[in-house]
Amino acid sequence: MFFKAGCQDFYHAGIMKTSPKKKAFVFDLDSTISHATTIPDGLNINGRVSNAVIDKRTLALLKDISRFLDLFVATGRSSDTVVDFKTHFLQAGVEITGWILEHGTIVEGYPEWTENVLQGIDLSTIHAEAQTIVKAHKLPVDTECYKKNHKGFLLYSGRDKFSSEYFLSKMSGFLENKFRTSVGKRKISIIPKKGDKYLAFNHNFGDDYLIAFAAGDAPDDLTLLQYASFPLSISGSSLLVQNYIHKRGGYVSDEKNHSGVIEILELILYHLKNNLTKLAVPGPRLPFEEIEIFRKSRCVFLNHLFHIAKYPRVKPDIYAVNQLSKNLALGKETLIEIRMRDWGGEVKPLRNLLKVMVSLLPYARYRLIFRQERLGIENLKNFKAISDKLADFVKLPNKLPRFSAPGVPDSPHFKSEPSLILFLYDHPDDIAPWYDYTISRLITRHPKTENTFYINPMFLKIADMFNQCNVFSKMPPLITMCGPRVMMAANIVDQRDIQIAIEGFQQLSPYLDALIIAPRVVTNVDRNRMIRDAVECLGEDLVFYSRLKSGENPKFLFVDTYGDLNKLYNSCALTYLGGGYDTRKRGFDPVESLLAGVPVVLGPIFDFNRIAVDSLKDSGWITVLTKESTVREFVSIAKERILLKPECAVLEKFFLERQQDPLRVAVTLLKTLYKNHHVTSGPDN
Repeated sequence: MFFKAGCQDFYHAGIMKTSPKKKAFVFDLDSTISHATTIPDGLNINGRVSNAVIDKRTLALLKDISRFLDLFVATGRSSDTVVDFKTHFLQAGVEITGWILEHGTIVEGYPEWTENVLQGIDLSTIHAEAQTIVKAHKLPVDTECYKKNHKGFLLYSGRDKFSSEYFLSKMSGFLENKFRTSVGKRKISIIPKKGDKYLAFNHNFGDDYLIAFAAGDAPDDLTLLQYASFPLSISGSSLLVQNYIHKRGGYVSDEKNHSGVIEILELILYHLKNNLTKLAVPGPRLPFEEIEIFRKSRCVFLNHLFHIAKYPRVKPDIYAVNQLSKNLALGKETLIEIRMRDWGGEVKPLRNLLKVMVSLLPYARYRLIFRQERLGIENLKNFKAISDKLADFVKLPNKLPRFSAPGVPDSPHFKSEPSLILFLYDHPDDIAPWYDYTISRLITRHPKTENTFYINPMFLKIADMFNQCNVFSKMPPLITMCGPRVMMAANIVDQRDIQIAIEGFQQLSPYLDALIIAPRVVTNVDRNRMIRDAVECLGEDLVFYSRLKSGENPKFLFVDTYGDLNKLYNSCALTYLGGGYDTRKRGFDPVESLLAGVPVVLGPIFDFNRIAVDSLKDSGWITVLTKESTVREFVSIAKERILLKPECAVLEKFFLERQQDPLRVAVTLLKTLYKNHHVTSGPDN
């Protein structure tokens, strides 16, 4: 069965040098070697929700494999719930060298590992909070059914995935960033982040063993599969796992259940008998979904939050706002700390917020805290980068510096404690513990920390069309679409984006004359090569924007510069926005295209730009493709958008409603500052 794929394809050429470490086969239990499907002579396994069976042939193969290497179990089960497995292993003569339990929080015989995992964590306190939340909100969650079985993590039972996600949303602020969570058909797992199957194996057995083979079926097994020489799984396992194993060069059986188990175990045995192996090195980066932020049930819950969200539309009282400003002495002695991921995605919303805040509190100072991940460091080599971007605001009225940025060379230094702390993160990983509190709201008060707020940058990016300094002035009219024959392919990130953009453009040739291609990062050599090859395969030339000559009208224009897209959109009839099929990128912001009056077509993943998408996806201005979309589907939609222009009034109404968002944020912040000042100084001051 497995020979059809060509075993040699799974290994680097040659045999690895002899390692001083022993080889191990680490495998999961449920849905990996045991299954709910009944078979003749199957051995019963009692389950927490339903029972399963293990095939006697599976046990025989495990025994044969154990003659070549040592076996390790890595499961979510506890010591109490692996009893049936241990009984069957013992009777079949299958010796297990190590038991990693409860998602890597427990290792039998190594209690110090659990102490390390739970350091600074009191599960009883978390459990008490869960009980309180279930009772207060009358949630259909059973917090007691599994309590006696588990020592390293919390396992609850929910009626359905939606109610389980609702329960976790109420718990998220309390869990902070110390846990990861998962939701199954009924089970809700709250697992300390230090509890990980691979980390447990490496810490307790890594000095003596390397993982030659690993088998698993769920995202919880991904780290094992990443560090195994040869990862395996079966049909029916998580698609995330299957796709990752294919990237690793491992093997996924076409068979399901017991037949699939037999196949992968036979494959392992074949390689062991023939001494086929390769150097154990970590595989490609794990999928972003490993952190469980974007599991399907969470996406459904987020969709619900956006559906019920009431976006603020009431205009603040300008007179009252100005009076607050005067009462706060125009911001004198006020220091506001703003925390951002880097200097890329947050600079636009920061500017839009400052336009309002500086006009109201001209003497307030700002401390900018950057994580400086990835290109953040490159973008902030010195303080001049900040001064240039924020040139309109860089000085206070008394000519002293308004900004400081600790860690950035040449930055001024502000010693005082901040009056307010603002989170301006546009990435869910940064706000994971209370992501669902904030994602559908303009501004959210931190559930535990005083004078701390999360400001959703997606709202403030939409306000970016208001570039005039006077935030109270009237909105400029929208650009009227005049039917240009150019298509924009913006933020292209992968092969699927390239195919949809270029093949789609070719099929739209009766309606379009040119394609502008703007990759996500212009310095990505591999992606640029794929784009160039795709164009050259059509017998066409790819012209670079930096080399474009006056009067030249290329058919394929490649944007290899930064900061020029906004003016290029004005020549376009349609935008295909990339990143909508990439689980790491999660889509990109369509607002820049919409500001130019250009309709947008994008992929099904749009978690980073939900405000615009949810507001406009039924208007014709934004169209979301399906997960199974083809070039043909894109062409059909694009043709309609080119020939039938959406109503500009709909788009104008959307921007008008969002125009006041920076001011709405400012009102909340000024009220908090005033309240704090009033309490500190007393009513007479």
